Amino acid sequence: MRIREVAISTTDLDAAAQFYRNVLELPVAVGDDHVTVEIGLSTLILTRGETFAGAHHLAFGISPDDFGLAWKWLGRRVELITSNGSEIIEGPPGWDSRSVYFRGPDGVVLELIARAADAGVAAGTGEAPRLLSISEVGIGVPDVRQAVGELTEAYGLAAFTPQLPVFTPVGDHDGLIILVDRERIWFPTEADLPARAAVAVRIDAPKGGATLTLGEVARIDG
Repeated sequence: MRIREVAISTTDLDAAAQFYRNVLELPVAVGDDHVTVEIGLSTLILTRGETFAGAHHLAFGISPDDFGLAWKWLGRRVELITSNGSEIIEGPPGWDSRSVYFRGPDGVVLELIARAADAGVAAGTGEAPRLLSISEVGIGVPDVRQAVGELTEAYGLAAFTPQLPVFTPVGDHDGLIILVDRERIWFPTEADLPARAAVAVRIDAPKGGATLTLGEVARIDG
């Protein structure tokens, strides 16, 4: 499964464009009412919107060979979120991954994740890590098990690990939709609930052609 496009809103287009261009050094195009950010094989679209409760969550994949560079490079630009005093956070059992977390515009919980499955993928050739794609998008839903079933039926996707009543990823190492209970706090923050705001996701999946609405605000196009 590949995440091709994610669209969310922002309260300040200028600030969002500046963050993704100047802090993360990504290609950014600014329109009258939106900002487009190219993240490897994926595109992030930010549209002008009102203030909302909670926070979105996005993870950007990097090569394992880029992780050390990414950690140091990012730490000079933003404040990293720690867990048990560590800026480097191991993924759940079965993920074989390491991550660093930080916040972006409108409090979005961002993550750079290096998966062992991407061993051998070329790292960046300059002073900045190479971002491969949007690897994960988090969505808060009222019923995680129901949402997992809907994604499986619509797109032929499988639940990933761990499969918990309040947290279940769907997809694979190439792309995950992280389904969480809308009252569950985003790890590794201490207070950030999932955003109560619209998110639209376009994916490549085994079954395509469907449009699915999850919960009240999330739309998936396959």
